[in-house]
Amino acid sequence: MNFLQLCQRVASECSTSLTGPSDTTSQSGRLGQIVKWTNSGWMDLQTKYDDWKFMRSSFTVNTTASDGKYAYTDCTDVAAGTAISAFRMWELETFKIYLTSAGSDTETDLTYLDYPDWYQRWNIGAQTDSYPGWFTTDHDRAILLAPKPDGIYTLRGEYIKAATELSGDSDTPELPEEFHMAIVYRAMMKYGRYNGAPEVFADGQAEYTRMLREMGRTQRPPQMTGGCLA
Repeated sequence: MNFLQLCQRVASECSTSLTGPSDTTSQSGRLGQIVKWTNSGWMDLQTKYDDWKFMRSSFTVNTTASDGKYAYTDCTDVAAGTAISAFRMWELETFKIYLTSAGSDTETDLTYLDYPDWYQRWNIGAQTDSYPGWFTTDHDRAILLAPKPDGIYTLRGEYIKAATELSGDSDTPELPEEFHMAIVYRAMMKYGRYNGAPEVFADGQAEYTRMLREMGRTQRPPQMTGGCLA
């Protein structure tokens, strides 16, 4: 469902007296609240857990000789084919690199160092450009490579996207469609709380909780449970 369809579904689930909205950009009153709560429900869902798979994406960037620093805006989202815009954090264990001219068959893992360790080891004295083997990230979330590359290398890995809002009628959540109703259920909770409709809140809460369990099976890594073995 797109944003408009989600808003229309929220309206129909919350009240038999509500129709529409006909769009998502010119609403006021109760329908304006429906639009706001639907978008808010999507934002809540994106930030519910740090390890949602649907919030994870791949990136790549080609280095420049003697340049050891790369902002996330320098990197390309592989699926979108455009520069990363909605960025939250790097998946540090996924970073790999290879000399571009040598091809991906020569790819190796990059080793992560905490910034203080990296700074102590690599940000001192004269360094010789070479094949990068270590990396860290700084306070701007830029990638720092060491040694600085002595040519063009291809760096790739994965990152977690920042939450993004729905704005236009045709905007579609980057989420498998089978789980789109989770946004509706979350919006129902907001409607029920604001309008003193406990039955709407309770229905939304029950279905949202159920949907989160379903999503957890496919959209999160396996969760470790239990304590230490005796």
